[in-house]
Amino acid sequence: MPKIGIYCRLSIEDKNKTQYDDSQSIQNQKSMLRDYCHERNWEIFDIYCDDGYSGIDRNRPEFNRLLSDCKKGYIDIVLCKDQSRFSRDIVVIEQYINDKFLEWGIRFIGIADNSDSDSEIYGTMRLFTSAYNEMYVKDISSKIKRTLAYKREQGQFIGSFAPYGYKIDEDDKHHLVIDEETAPVVQRIFELYSQGAGYRIIVNELNEKGILSPSSYKKKSGSKYINCNADSSNSKGLWTQSTISAILRNEMYTGTLVQGKSQNISYKNKKRKKINKDDWIRIPDSHEAIIDAETWGIVQERLSSHTRSSRVSQELSPLSGKVKCSVCERPMKRNVYYNKTKTIQYYGLQCATYKTGAMNCPNTKNMSGKVLEKHILNELNSIIENYCQADNIAINDIYSQQIDSLEKQKLSLESKLKASQNRITTMYKDKLDGIISEKDFIMFRKNFSDDEKLISSRISEIENNIAECRSNQINVKNKKAFIKKYTCFTSLDRNIVEEFIDFIEIGEIHKNGEREIHIHWKI
Repeated sequence: MPKIGIYCRLSIEDKNKTQYDDSQSIQNQKSMLRDYCHERNWEIFDIYCDDGYSGIDRNRPEFNRLLSDCKKGYIDIVLCKDQSRFSRDIVVIEQYINDKFLEWGIRFIGIADNSDSDSEIYGTMRLFTSAYNEMYVKDISSKIKRTLAYKREQGQFIGSFAPYGYKIDEDDKHHLVIDEETAPVVQRIFELYSQGAGYRIIVNELNEKGILSPSSYKKKSGSKYINCNADSSNSKGLWTQSTISAILRNEMYTGTLVQGKSQNISYKNKKRKKINKDDWIRIPDSHEAIIDAETWGIVQERLSSHTRSSRVSQELSPLSGKVKCSVCERPMKRNVYYNKTKTIQYYGLQCATYKTGAMNCPNTKNMSGKVLEKHILNELNSIIENYCQADNIAINDIYSQQIDSLEKQKLSLESKLKASQNRITTMYKDKLDGIISEKDFIMFRKNFSDDEKLISSRISEIENNIAECRSNQINVKNKKAFIKKYTCFTSLDRNIVEEFIDFIEIGEIHKNGEREIHIHWKI
């Protein structure tokens, strides 16, 4: 008896349709699929439901749980209402139904559209269905984008949460009104800064008076707002300098509605990318101002005079996330600075609790990053010298295995690329024979062309990896030099730190000028 994994999905757009047609509801999908299993005496292993998720979304929690159970061998058949419930992404369809499911011995069935991966006809129809489903999502995405753009240009607020100091009008969800409880706090922040107070002074005053930070205030007010960075933040719900900085730069407080600061990378990729400041949509006098024009001008002039050119390296520090204060046990944050000629970059580490101003910590002094790295290298090389017997080290050629694996991946991708090209040729013949229209052929060719670009890009990437592995293959004659290179470190990089260090604690400076450094090794 096969074990069945039932998958149901309902998107936001589908929810709007259920008032006219309940056949798409989650409950209806469950009932239909359960009956289908009972009629065939099939055993239901589990039911997976994603409510309110788009078919193009690859981060659906229940969808990913289903795939995990499939990979573990718990499921023999994945059962859906139709293929679009499983996914509307043609890449996902091909990756799982036409690849991984075959590898894992799993059959896919969609009841409403007669999808069945055991059927020969489905192999051809799947491509047409997938392309149509993806076009549907793309069309919906374009319509939503146009609607939101129109609302922004009409001066309608379309955010989910009002900026601190405002609240959404109960009579018009697209309009902001002043929050009498928090607006005075915003005014006080601007007042202090315009009078010469720094971020730390403002933070200390607000925290000492027990004024709730924006995230804590939203939580107290019963808002559904979720701070995604709450777990990694050191503020613990208190005011921080970064919060003050954001408020002082928010033009919304002048009565100007500012929107369109970022957008999704694509209808498939929901990550956000920033929009050039000149392209933001600004609608003056859209709501009542909290800050007058004169105060705003004074504050922005002072902010500009304190702005430094951004020359900070965007590379991840080798010690990032590994160093913490031994007093308050919170992370040490990096400060980047340069010599007078701006030619040499340095960095220091300072207790995040003290740096943000959220709480007081006596461990206030900066620790030179270069000094800390040198100390770590000395300790590490000393350990290796004492415990590593270099003469007895044997070297295995791991690169040959990697090259073999990469060659197999390349061969598989080349096969897929050839199959895609053959499908285009077949469809071209079908067009000539009148089986499909010119319009359909252009549509399908574009989808296949996009797939070919992705596959070609991946092949190129693998070829580069193969070339790199070949260049790294070790010559036996250079064995001693190779061993010496990896048993005596001259500089730290991220790989070395991840391999050898659990975490590092930095203490206060003693009266003799020395500072406690505790390295917790993984060795």
